[in-house]
Amino acid sequence: WAVTFTAVALTRYAMNRGRALGRTVLLFAVLPAALLAAAAGLCWAVGRGGRGLLLLCVWLHFCAQAFRVVRRWSRWSYVVTPGKTLRFALDPKQDMDLQQTYAAERKLGRVAIRVLLLVCGSFCAVLAACFLMAGLQQRAGFFLPDVVWWRPLAEGVEISNLGASVLRLSRLNATSASGLTGKPEGAVPVMRKGEAPRYAVCGHAWHGLQLVDYAMMSSLSYMDPREENDLPGLLGALFPHKRVTIRSTSNNSERRWLEFDVDTCGPAATGSSGRDNCNLVTVIAVSGTDPTRIMDYAEDLRMWTEPCTLQILSFVFPTVRLWPRDTTAMVIGGIHVILKSLDMQDDRWHYQEILEHVRQIPEDREVVITGHSLGGGIALVVGSLTGHLAVAIQPPGVYHSLAKHHTQQATMHSSHAVHTRSVSLVVEGDWVQNFDGHGGLVQTMSCDQTQKSVVIGCHLLEGAICHLLRHCGDQAQRFAACQHDYKPISTALSVVGSAMEFFRGSWQMSYLASHWDSAAMASLFVSAIAVARYGAPALPRPIFQ
Repeated sequence: WAVTFTAVALTRYAMNRGRALGRTVLLFAVLPAALLAAAAGLCWAVGRGGRGLLLLCVWLHFCAQAFRVVRRWSRWSYVVTPGKTLRFALDPKQDMDLQQTYAAERKLGRVAIRVLLLVCGSFCAVLAACFLMAGLQQRAGFFLPDVVWWRPLAEGVEISNLGASVLRLSRLNATSASGLTGKPEGAVPVMRKGEAPRYAVCGHAWHGLQLVDYAMMSSLSYMDPREENDLPGLLGALFPHKRVTIRSTSNNSERRWLEFDVDTCGPAATGSSGRDNCNLVTVIAVSGTDPTRIMDYAEDLRMWTEPCTLQILSFVFPTVRLWPRDTTAMVIGGIHVILKSLDMQDDRWHYQEILEHVRQIPEDREVVITGHSLGGGIALVVGSLTGHLAVAIQPPGVYHSLAKHHTQQATMHSSHAVHTRSVSLVVEGDWVQNFDGHGGLVQTMSCDQTQKSVVIGCHLLEGAICHLLRHCGDQAQRFAACQHDYKPISTALSVVGSAMEFFRGSWQMSYLASHWDSAAMASLFVSAIAVARYGAPALPRPIFQ
């Protein structure tokens, strides 16, 4: 359209203003060249001068904006000239009959486009708000050292998640295999040996560890290995039958994670020592979303943007649901290839330190990656990129979103590794699991907090641990009873109060609160740019003439 308009303008000048044709051609030649130089200077100024496609897009954007500004102001100057009126080459009303056809289809198309634009705008606004508030939170230092803590009890151990979700585990009486030591009121017994398990995954072990063992290790990843947390003491209370040690921790990264060395011993052969069948397994536990860290919510949005967009598109265009996985992988991967060519790739993930650490582990060692919630999703991604086993507890799916990670990360493993080297535990009523599809071995279990599912009552790790002990049992015979309580209302009120104090303190420390004059000048400058781009607004007519 711009090329056609340029050709028409040159023809008009050639016919009516022959002597001005040279100046017009010179203008059309010099202006794009000047804009190309400006685009190149801008790209070099930000260190992106070597990106040819990016330079082309910036230059085309400059040309389009300059063309619109010149066209708008030239038309305005033509209209305000006395004795001249604006005429159109085509009658704008001659296609009114055509606009009446397919009215319902046109209306449906407009509604679909507006809905998509609204969703995209809302997503961008939420993501920008998360990054803004995360920056303010980082600047103010408003962080809780731990969201999960524990304390020993006379009858066992208690693990608390922000005080709202509390798990109590009662040890089995040393003098009786069936007795309880001080069984708390409201606790439910752990399934005993000989009882029929409820789920197909019950009784299975991966590298000598049950699913409940990986869930307990995932709970430890939410705690910092400081002296006051006494994580070795908690490991001794949760794994008295195994030697579990903490080998490595996160190095001031954006994601908490712990590396455990687990000495797993199986049945020894007859006539041999008891440690002949022992293996050393490395378990890397990744923490999930910290509800007190806003950056974690932004990471959730970034990691599952594409599958959520596809689900939204499938409501408007149902045929999207018929796409095979290779098609969606091609679309998602192609988007990120284009972004990389424009030097706009979004490849800084919270799992980067974990991925580099796992790749440095010798290949002959047995490695398992586990985690809960966002940590479970990260475990599935890292396991697929490295080829190691991933055990995810209540994760969002990664069936489609894996494509972008395989496109961005250099890996020799296929994205289908998620089918052969992953185990996922999902809970019915947990809406977090619906962000994407699931692959590999997936076990679905029922929820004990269905009446609180809206307030993530079915997404609690403490509830999953208690449910597994009740319906799958404890092969190591460590615990006799478990109790899980969830009271989100009181905790939510305290969190809201703390958030209000944080926002008040952030505003007082913000740039706008202390630099009103600079903010006003910036607003005036942006307004001048908008007037130059879109034209000055019409002056209001007086009510009384």
